[in-house]
Amino acid sequence: MAQGVVFAVLCKIGSVLASSASITLGGRFDANLTIINEIENRIKQIEVELKLMQAFLRQAQKQEGYSEPTEVYLQEVRKAAFEIEDIIDEFLYLSVKHKSRFFNGEFLSYFRKLGKTSWHKIAGDLKDLQCHLQNLQNLRVQYEIQLPNGGRVSTDKEDHRLPHHLSYYLADKMVGVEQEKTMIIRWLSATTRLTSVIAVWGMGGSGKTTLVNIIYEDERIKNRFDCHVWITVSQKFNASDIMRKMVRHILQSRCPSNIDSIDGRDLVEILKRTLEQRKILLVLDDVWCTDVWMDLAGTVGSSSNENKVIITTRIKEVASLASEDQVLELKKLNEADSWCLFCRWAFKNNMDRACPPELEPLGREIVGKCDGLPLAVVVVGNMLSFKKQDTEEWSKCDDQITWELRDRLRDQELSSVMKILKLSYKHLPSHLKNAFVFCSIFPEDYMITKKRLVRLWVAEDLIKPEKRRTVEEIAEEYLNELIDRCMLQVVERKHFRKVKEFQMHDIVRELAISISEKETFCMTQPDPSRLRSLYHFDVTCSCFPSVGTPRSARYLNVLELQDVSITILPEELSGLFNLRYLGLRRTKIKQLPQSVDKLFNLQTLDIYLTNVDKLPTGITKLKRLRHMIAGKLSAPLYCGIVEKSRGVEAPKVVWQSMELQTLKGVLANMDLVEHLGNMTQLRTLTIEDVAEEHYPKLFASISKMRFLRTLKVLSAEGNQGISFEALISPPKNLRKLHLTGRLHQSVMESNFFQTVGAKLEELYLTGSRMNIDPLISISSLSNLKTLQIGDAYDGASIIFRSGWFPKLHTLIMCNMLSISSMVMEQQTMQNLQWLAMVNLPELKEVPHGIELLLTLQNLMLVNMHDEFRERIQGEDKLRVQHISTVRFLDKSRGIEKRLFQDS
Repeated sequence: MAQGVVFAVLCKIGSVLASSASITLGGRFDANLTIINEIENRIKQIEVELKLMQAFLRQAQKQEGYSEPTEVYLQEVRKAAFEIEDIIDEFLYLSVKHKSRFFNGEFLSYFRKLGKTSWHKIAGDLKDLQCHLQNLQNLRVQYEIQLPNGGRVSTDKEDHRLPHHLSYYLADKMVGVEQEKTMIIRWLSATTRLTSVIAVWGMGGSGKTTLVNIIYEDERIKNRFDCHVWITVSQKFNASDIMRKMVRHILQSRCPSNIDSIDGRDLVEILKRTLEQRKILLVLDDVWCTDVWMDLAGTVGSSSNENKVIITTRIKEVASLASEDQVLELKKLNEADSWCLFCRWAFKNNMDRACPPELEPLGREIVGKCDGLPLAVVVVGNMLSFKKQDTEEWSKCDDQITWELRDRLRDQELSSVMKILKLSYKHLPSHLKNAFVFCSIFPEDYMITKKRLVRLWVAEDLIKPEKRRTVEEIAEEYLNELIDRCMLQVVERKHFRKVKEFQMHDIVRELAISISEKETFCMTQPDPSRLRSLYHFDVTCSCFPSVGTPRSARYLNVLELQDVSITILPEELSGLFNLRYLGLRRTKIKQLPQSVDKLFNLQTLDIYLTNVDKLPTGITKLKRLRHMIAGKLSAPLYCGIVEKSRGVEAPKVVWQSMELQTLKGVLANMDLVEHLGNMTQLRTLTIEDVAEEHYPKLFASISKMRFLRTLKVLSAEGNQGISFEALISPPKNLRKLHLTGRLHQSVMESNFFQTVGAKLEELYLTGSRMNIDPLISISSLSNLKTLQIGDAYDGASIIFRSGWFPKLHTLIMCNMLSISSMVMEQQTMQNLQWLAMVNLPELKEVPHGIELLLTLQNLMLVNMHDEFRERIQGEDKLRVQHISTVRFLDKSRGIEKRLFQDS
């Protein structure tokens, strides 16, 4: 992780050298001010030194068992990296502080007034650090500090396997995988002419190897193949070694005696001859890269003997080697299966393996900490099986388990969980390690939204910039990689639509915390002078938190106060010159300070669902602002589902924020809609209270936004209707469109919909009030995945025709007061998974054809007619029995009253 610290500093150096402040200051001084150039040159030299160190550290990060000199060397590198960061932060502070004076002609006199002492001190500190870095390099050579094992990555199987005695019993005690087992057996039993590849993937410890081993040893499966081969693939695999193992295993005593010396084409030919006329089952266990199968496909995959290959992996990309319909993701156990598995291990010495009633509450609390990870349940249960079965003893274990997981020293069984997870961490690319460890700052079981995490990573300089892509796009790629490697979990909340949030598995989080503490990276910092980011998760707090000393406060990168009950922001906030992220979502603040324009480096300002109703003029001067998210809280949670907000008043001046990518929750005015055209980098725009006179200039501005992907337009009250006539050149990348207000009947035939309609993935129509069925026109948008229509149609019946909306995943219909009949024809919405009907008071019958929606998983009903509710629980119950979850919410009868039907 010293490499992680160096990586973060290199990212910061890159941004400094590329910044306009640095280049401007460095390139336009007279001979008396060359000290600035000297500073930049020294930073560039240090950058080279750090890159060389990073190469060594990247290799060191893959090793274990450092010698004591190596440990000391790594600690010194970390300290040097932190010192460099401090100096760079001071350089940035002085650059920004004096930049305005330079442009208005005051800089030279101000510089001489300072006596140049601040700049010379920075140059001197950098010179000393260069000497220190060189000395570290010399010491590494002098004391022969090098990597263990000759620099090779350890692939010891004990690092990522269960202890032998646990492996032996686990198959007998495996629970919750009967459906998965049946599926794999069915795939293995299917008749196929060519080689068939099956993939089982999931996080370390999820039971992939154990499940496949159960099937592999099943006599019914053995009898289907002439031979079966199991190969555990090391991280640094050798294709020739795998081929030799296959030949040895199949031929056994008939294997050529010189097989170890055979390589290249000769080895391939021997393997091909070996496989001829044989139907084999090959298991490639714990595969980390796609090259493994690519190197074998030419021999194993070319056979026409109905061979089967099973790959187990932690990486989604590797799983994609199998055909899409033969990929099985092993997810975490549910609560019942976790408890069953725990009891089998914790009470394995009891005849009935049942938990005594007095221990059950504690037992369930302990099992909850394992979060459905089979390996964690097994090792914790096995550990408790050796403890005395009484409340006092188990209470001690409950209190200590989290600490023991983090410490990895007190119990050999628990250390095996960490060894498995740590292997996943060690195998992460270097650019993902910091992003992963960063996630440990969030409290246990904390839900993290995708966009928030991406923006925080960017603010923390954890993203390595690339050409032709924004840092946000690169950060989203990081996030997807961590998910694919099972280091983060996707959580789907089933409200009006499936909202993706992310969560760190508790045990994975303990691993991240242990790394953070060991490497002093991204950890709670008791020294206020080292404070760089402040995250406040105590929602009961109502006071603005301390941001350290005045000197350290000016280096603060992130101030995240989401959900904290503060009401006032102090004027001192303007002193946080380096602040890149200010998170105030769902706080109780009423206004932003006028001095907000002094936050020169601010990238993200989130004031969504606060009491702020007007933006200060200073907001428009923030040239580096990338994400502005506003919206005053106007209504509490509706039935526990949706928070409503209203836009805030925007300044009537020219916005200088040319880097803005997100602008959400502002009220329209003539100045704003005209100057929006300068914000050509916008990806997301939400604008409210749009009057008829605003549309021509608004749409003229939108025509210049070639990157725009999400557009939300809310008309002003009394508006005659939204017309797209002025939108001559619609953004071709538009994917999400939300329109609130009356729509002309011809809107769907407009140039706008003809241009972007085929690419739209999400469409919300609210208050359209058409007298013709809008679905007839919308049905041509074949790429839609989410559709919401609310108060959009005054008719009495609605029909979903055959073939409509083939990709639709989520459908929400609300506030259509006249609808009394709804029909779903055969082969309509064949991928629909989520259906919500809200406030359809005249609909008394369950939609005809709902039983034909075989993919439907969730049905939410809000404020529906009593007769509808009675039917769906009575005579029409069989028609919805295929839907896993049906929920009833009725605001008029109490927000808390919810009825659930679980099929």
